[in-house]
This record gives sequence, structure tokens and C-alpha cells, in this order.
Amino acid sequence: MKRVKSIVVFVIALVLCLAMTAHAAEKTQAFKFGTIPVLQSLPLFVAAEKGFFREQGLNVDIVLFNSAMEKDIAFTSGQIAGYFGDIMTPVVLVANGMKIKMVAVNFNTTADQRMFAVLASPKAKDQDVASVAAAGIATGSNTIAEYLIIRLLPENKVPRGSIKLVDIKSIPIRLQMLLSGQVSAALLPEPLATLAETKGARTVADDRGYGISATVLAFNTDFLSRNPAAVRSFLAAVDKASAYINQHPDEVRGIMNRSCKVPEALQSSFPIPRFPKVYTPAESQVMDVYRWLREKKIVKKDLTYKDLVADGYIR
Repeated sequence: MKRVKSIVVFVIALVLCLAMTAHAAEKTQAFKFGTIPVLQSLPLFVAAEKGFFREQGLNVDIVLFNSAMEKDIAFTSGQIAGYFGDIMTPVVLVANGMKIKMVAVNFNTTADQRMFAVLASPKAKDQDVASVAAAGIATGSNTIAEYLIIRLLPENKVPRGSIKLVDIKSIPIRLQMLLSGQVSAALLPEPLATLAETKGARTVADDRGYGISATVLAFNTDFLSRNPAAVRSFLAAVDKASAYINQHPDEVRGIMNRSCKVPEALQSSFPIPRFPKVYTPAESQVMDVYRWLREKKIVKKDLTYKDLVADGYIR
């Protein structure tokens, strides 16, 4: 009789255990989130490796793409629920009928922290900003890089009409052409801007203090409406990762070097970026990017701030 009771107790315990496991599995939200290997995406890699997504009850697969174009194709084909990127791309996607909204900014430049720089070639004779602008600055046409130059150089007293742009979309090729003197100047992101400086290039302007280089986290709008709690938990995990980076920079250097493709020459010395708590994209910045896209005729559709940004997901 005792043996029968023991078996019954065991079976009941097993059933309860399985039920609890199933319940936990039901509560775990699984989805894929895309990014490219750049410094501003570091909190995503830290959140994944340190288990911060799991702590929030999420099973997030951070999908790494080699280019923004690959990432955008994956999003438009429904392979990922959301992605990290600049402000410009979601605006273009919305204008073309895609269901996407930005929910948070995870990085922007500060007075002492840059992310993009215009550098004069080591072989350029005239290395002031006006001279290199007139000679030609290598950038990617119709990209956030071009937008940054057009907004940045007038702030450095270079009239917009005197800025000559050279279309070189590949950033590694842009770097090579800068160092070899095939172009007089180029816009480069970090850490390649610092790498170029170590090889003789000279910065003539950068985005420190201008607040025009925000990177955002965006989601499919259907996913947002179906999974608001998961999105809030995702942003909370990113916040925890950002705080961890700020408090333990040396501990995340390995993750940064590996996941953000830091050049070997800079892996021990490049400063770890500091990250803010996520915040809602500012209407002034989002709409400034939108107006520039309208001016360029890249976007032809009337859009409002509410068409582009979803508020209410930040805890």
C-alpha cells in the first residue's frame, strides 16, 4: 500500500513539474532581431551573451547581417521581427508601405563621444574642411552618411553649395581610397575613423555634440501590437546591457572586438562607447531626416511623426 502511495505521489509531482515547465515555455517569447556589426549595436550582443534577455523571459535570437541591405531584405521578407539601424531606413520603408515603427533610440553622440568623422587624406595638400569639401568627400549617396555631411559641414561654416560628394558606398573601399589619396576626404564611422587617423589621416569635422547620429530599435507594427510586453522586456534588457557596459567596460571589450568587428590594431586601445538609457526618438530629429528624404525625392509620401514612431514601450 505504501509503495502504491509513493508511486501516486511521484506521478503527481511529475505531472506538476511538467505543467510548470510547459507554463514557463508558454511565457517565454521567442523572436529574431537583426543587426549589423557596428559599435552602436554592442548592447544587443551584451544582452544576449550575459543572459539579460533570458532574465526578461525572452528567447531573442540576435541575427547578424554583413550589410544593412541584407538586414532590410530579411525584415521586409518577415525573417526578423525587428532590427537595429539608423533613422533613415525605417522612414523609407514606411513610405514604401512596410509595417515598421521605431520604438527607441539606443545611442547618440555626445559632446565628448563621436561616431562619424570627415577625414582629410594623408596625401591631401589642403586639409581644412572647406578645401576638402570643395575637392570632394567620399560618402554613400542617398544614405545616412550623406545626410550627416549635409547637416554637419554647414555647422562648420561650409556652405551647402560648395560641398562636393563622391559616391563610394563601400566603407572599406572608402577607407582605402582615402589613405591612398584617391579621394581628398571621406566620411568614416568609428572605429575606422580612428584607424585612419593612426595611418596619417586628419579629422576636419566630426559629429560630437550635434546629436544627429542616433541609432534606433524598430519593430514590425503587427509584432508590436501582438507583443507589447515582449517589446518592453526587450528594451529593459537592452537598458541593463547598456548600464553593464558603462559600469564594466573592460569586461565587454572581448564582446565588442568580436561582435562589432573592431580592427585588430585597435582592439586593446579603442574606447568602449558609453550608452544612455533607451528613449523615444525626438520628433525634431526624425522629421528632419524625413524632410531631407523628401527634398532628395527618395520619399514622396506625406508622413507624420506618429506614422514613424511608436511610443509607450519604454518602461
